Amino acid sequence: MRRSVSLLTFCACFSTSLVADEITYADQTLDRETLLLSSLGDLQQNQLNGAVDKLKTLIDEQPDFRLAQLIYADLMAAQGAPLSTVGNNKTDADAKALSGLIKEAKARVNIASVRPDTGLIPSSLIKMSDDQEHVIVIDISSSRLYLFENQQGIPVLIKDYYVSYGRGGVNKRVRGDLKTPLGVYFTTGRLTDEQLPARYGSGALPINYPNVWDVRHGYNGSGIWLHGSPKDTFSRPPQASEGCVSLTNEHFAELDGIIDFNATPVLLGTSFEWIDQQNWLEKQEELIRVVNNWRDDWQSLDTDKFVSHYSRDFDNGKEDYKRFVAHKRRVNAAKSFIDVDIDNLSLYQYPDQPDLLVASFEQSYSSNNYNGDSIKRQYWVKQDGKWKIAYEGAPGKGIP
Repeated sequence: MRRSVSLLTFCACFSTSLVADEITYADQTLDRETLLLSSLGDLQQNQLNGAVDKLKTLIDEQPDFRLAQLIYADLMAAQGAPLSTVGNNKTDADAKALSGLIKEAKARVNIASVRPDTGLIPSSLIKMSDDQEHVIVIDISSSRLYLFENQQGIPVLIKDYYVSYGRGGVNKRVRGDLKTPLGVYFTTGRLTDEQLPARYGSGALPINYPNVWDVRHGYNGSGIWLHGSPKDTFSRPPQASEGCVSLTNEHFAELDGIIDFNATPVLLGTSFEWIDQQNWLEKQEELIRVVNNWRDDWQSLDTDKFVSHYSRDFDNGKEDYKRFVAHKRRVNAAKSFIDVDIDNLSLYQYPDQPDLLVASFEQSYSSNNYNGDSIKRQYWVKQDGKWKIAYEGAPGKGIP
């Protein structure tokens, strides 16, 4: 195999500087990724003995961590000889597998440069409902999953994990394209280790792909999950799944133990904007006002004002815009009053499509001739600078 990059050059080429003393190496309870990064920091400082000791600890604890095994083997081969290239000791290494390991190393090492500063919030995470304890944010571009906790209405980052995604890339459209979908989704349940083949690792959390918006656009396929890694593999290169998001088994078990497996929001994107809390609160207030104005105009019995909130592209699978408006005019003509209460409102924008907003809430409707409670999901699109409802209906099977 052609030699192109020395191991030290390989480690030094990243935008992140891995200074060894910035990562505390106190004992063997360190997270596996932290231990790997600490060893690479030693390499950047030419502290080869420290790197070897840490890598040896790491592979003793996790023999199936292939990236750590590769770097350790190169260091061993370099003893008493010029430092080898990455994978040099494995002359029969498969080029594709080696490329995947290098991409994994880059994704892991670059975490220090892509991890958001304390207190920043993804601009697409507008509002968690009161009963949503956590939100999962997956930045495909950096192979990173961020877990946010709802702390009195404020999303606070509490965990982040390295992840792998689809071999076909992103923007899933059809069955078998091996791509990972982008958008706003929700977990729908849990599959245990005993229910799954070994390649899915320690469990799986299915998400609701294709959602109603996907179906409306003709996207198909199924079986998109958050799951563990194959039983004989600690972690996988960034693009290694069949469209799912894959974590290490240790991290999947930790995530699974924290979140509610029913209806936890999952935001999948490649271009997240991170904003401070003040800007986030202002954006939240603006978009809550959009939903409240829709409700207020519905209660006003002014049908023209009410239907002005709906896009002419509206389609709920049963009615297009024209039929929907005609139906509302007939219904509202028989009303002497309408009261609408909204509880547990959540709001999320599509990370890569900021002109698409998903609103979910519990609706309590009362009028002179009908009372009813329902759970509603709306997809709002921004057209000519104004938010309009393009879909409205029940969230779908399995989604509270």
